Amino acid sequence: MSDVIDKIKKLAIDEREKANKLKADILLLSEEIRRGKIDLTFEEVKGTVGEHIACAIDGGKLEVDLGDSYLIIAKAVSVIGKYGETKEIPPTIVRDFKIVSDYYGEDEVKKRSIILMLTLETNLLSQANCDKIFIDGPLIDPPVYDEELEEYFLVRSNVIKRKEPIGIVKRFSHRLLINYLNDMGYDFSNIRESYLVTILFSELRKSLKSKQAVALGWINWDEIFKKKSNIFKDLEGLSRAYLKIGLKIYSSYFQLSPTSPVVRIDTLLPSGLDFIKIWGIEGEKEVTILNKIADSLAKVRSEEANSYVSLFRMLRGNDDFFSYLSKF
Repeated sequence: MSDVIDKIKKLAIDEREKANKLKADILLLSEEIRRGKIDLTFEEVKGTVGEHIACAIDGGKLEVDLGDSYLIIAKAVSVIGKYGETKEIPPTIVRDFKIVSDYYGEDEVKKRSIILMLTLETNLLSQANCDKIFIDGPLIDPPVYDEELEEYFLVRSNVIKRKEPIGIVKRFSHRLLINYLNDMGYDFSNIRESYLVTILFSELRKSLKSKQAVALGWINWDEIFKKKSNIFKDLEGLSRAYLKIGLKIYSSYFQLSPTSPVVRIDTLLPSGLDFIKIWGIEGEKEVTILNKIADSLAKVRSEEANSYVSLFRMLRGNDDFFSYLSKF
C-alpha cells in the first residue's frame, strides 16, 4: 500500500511542477503580447455597428439503431434578428432523413449523419439573406478531410466565399493558436488549447482592467498551413482541407466577459467581432442569443425521434398503409 501512495505522491508532485512551469510560460507569453513582441493584438471589442440583419445557422442530428439499419434524423435551423428593432422573425426549420445500412458500421454511420446535417446547414447558408451570418463551428468542417467528401467541400467552400459567414468555434479540437506559438519558439505542445486561452485571457485582462468584450488575434491561416512549419498531427486533416478548397481564413480568440468562455472566431476577413459583441449573451457557450436559440431549436429530442421511428416502422411493415400515404 505504501508503494502505491509513494507513486501517487510522486505523480502529484511532478504534475504540480509541470503546472507551475506552464503557468510561468503563459505569464511570459502574456507579457510579450502586451509589449508587442508577438504579432498578435489583445484589445477591447467596441461593438460599434449600424442597423443590420443577422442570422444564426445551426444543425442537429441523431442516429437511431433499428437493429438491421440506422435511422438518421438531421435538422438545420436558421434564426434571424434585426439589430435596433424588437420585431421577431420566426426561424426557418429544415428536416431531412436518411436510412443507412448497418453494414457500414457505427463510425461510418456517424460520419454520414454529420455530412447530412452539414449539407442541410450549407443549404440554409446558401439561401440566407442577412448582412451577417453566424454559424456554429469552424468554416471548414468536418475537420478531417476525406477524398470521398471532395464534392461536398467544393460546394461548401463556394457558398462560404459568397456569403462570408462568421464561424463560432466552441471546442478547440484543433490547437491552432498553440501551433502558431510553437512556430515562434514557444513550447505548449503538451497542453489543451482551451486551458491555454483561459489562463492567457485572465492574465491579459489585468492590463486592460476591463470587463468588456476582448479579443486576441488575428491569425492568418496561411502563416500556419502555407509555410514550411511543423504541423501538429491533429491539424493535418485541417491543413489538407484548407489547402484544397482555396479559402483564406483568419482566426481571433474572443471573450465577451470575464465570466464567458473563450471561443475562436473564423472569418474570411480579419473583422466582424463587433457583431459578435452586439448579439452576445454573457456566460453562454453559444456566445450570441441568435446562436443559442438556433442551438435549442436544432436539437433532435428523443420524443421527436421516437415518433419518426414509429412512423418508419409502421410504413416499412405495412404496404397498404404506404400506398395510402403515397396518394397525398
